Amino acid sequence: MNISLAVSKIDSTLNEIIHEDLKILKDIKKYVIKSGGKRIRPLTHLLFCDLLNYKGKDQWIVGTIAELIHAASLLHDDVVDEADTRRGKKTVGVLYGNKTAILTGDFLLACGIERLNRLQNPAILDVFTDVIRQLSVSELLQMQWQKNPKITFEIYEKIIYGKTSSLFGAVTQTAALLAGQSSKQAEDYRDFGLLMGDVFQKRDDLLDYFTLTKNSGKDHLKDFSNKLYTYPILVLREKASKQDKALIPKIIESSNNKKIMELLTEYKIKEICFTELNEDIHELREFLTQFPESKSKLILNEQLSKLLY
Repeated sequence: MNISLAVSKIDSTLNEIIHEDLKILKDIKKYVIKSGGKRIRPLTHLLFCDLLNYKGKDQWIVGTIAELIHAASLLHDDVVDEADTRRGKKTVGVLYGNKTAILTGDFLLACGIERLNRLQNPAILDVFTDVIRQLSVSELLQMQWQKNPKITFEIYEKIIYGKTSSLFGAVTQTAALLAGQSSKQAEDYRDFGLLMGDVFQKRDDLLDYFTLTKNSGKDHLKDFSNKLYTYPILVLREKASKQDKALIPKIIESSNNKKIMELLTEYKIKEICFTELNEDIHELREFLTQFPESKSKLILNEQLSKLLY
């Protein structure tokens, strides 16, 4: 698979699926398509379709709808998070207002569901409607707990399941369904996607504290400044002494950047977290060993490697 050509086709399919009537919708469609991003969700779907020897045209529709759902969720997220920028550009909320951002996010979801319904594949429709439900639940859960020091790892896992992992699970599961795999087999592919999504989100949380490259696209300590209890902070809370554990909420509340980084360094949180992610990535690679060598398998393994850097 040629990645740049695939991304171009995903963008053209987005243009086809989003049927706009108003000028504001035309503007936001252009914004969504030009906003960039790695298109990792639809690409993962396409790569698994290739591994499973599915060549039908529906792979492009299904993969692109996954990206459409992701784009809609970002419009909603930016309103909830009161974000001014996304990937270095002004958000839709800043450009057009929060009401417009919410309504156009809903519009994108409606376009996706409409196109999915035309596939006349109830199993795939069920997968994506469940993802949309989980996105809403996780966003409400995150709003409820985002600045609460009593948040548990279990609640955090529920949040990232709906926010990130469920959509990754959907793209691998639907690839298996399109390829004619049984429901039970498709669940195994879903589990791969769920774990990949977990790793993806936890790495993203780590990048807030430990910038790995100049082009990470993350604002250093943005989650910390927003007083969010994310993966590295929860691990720190588990590993810290009783005395230091009691200090963590006070450090977060006072936005003491220096002190939180000192504690993260003292307890080797970066090393602990990346060791955990490395173990998960090893499990993902083990799953891929069932497939013969191919360009798609190579690309997937390369994508997994990038999650460590």
